[in-house]
Amino acid sequence: MGDPVLFLFLLSASLTDLKYRRITNFHNLFFLIPGIIFCLTDRGMTGLMDGIVTALLVFVFLYMFYGAGFLGAGDIKFIMTAALYTGHEVMLGSLVPIGVFSVLTAAGFAVYEGGGKKLTVPMAVPVSLGILYSLFCPGTGQWFT
Repeated sequence: MGDPVLFLFLLSASLTDLKYRRITNFHNLFFLIPGIIFCLTDRGMTGLMDGIVTALLVFVFLYMFYGAGFLGAGDIKFIMTAALYTGHEVMLGSLVPIGVFSVLTAAGFAVYEGGGKKLTVPMAVPVSLGILYSLFCPGTGQWFT
């Protein structure tokens, strides 16, 4: 998975989410098209279908978290686009690291912001860290595969 576009997507979404606490539709759509092309050129039609099915399953699973107010719509679209790039193996392998990085990020922001207002966590950061961990530490992040 040596695609620099994926790294640029994760980095830019994380920086945007840190600064503005949102990931725009334009940002996700801008990286969606290269994601489709990447799937076709790197993994063929089977890889594209794997990416699309993984993105749809991510949407179905995370929609309940959106409904409960735990995730924003931009977060879900960001994770769906990342799932298109990575496919099901990396996304499944990323679940535990994403959870760990989410707790650490939330704890860090709770300490930094002092707890006086409603805590909002920029989810692009732990999701990106979890995906990168799963990609660069193969075998250690394969809890579900």
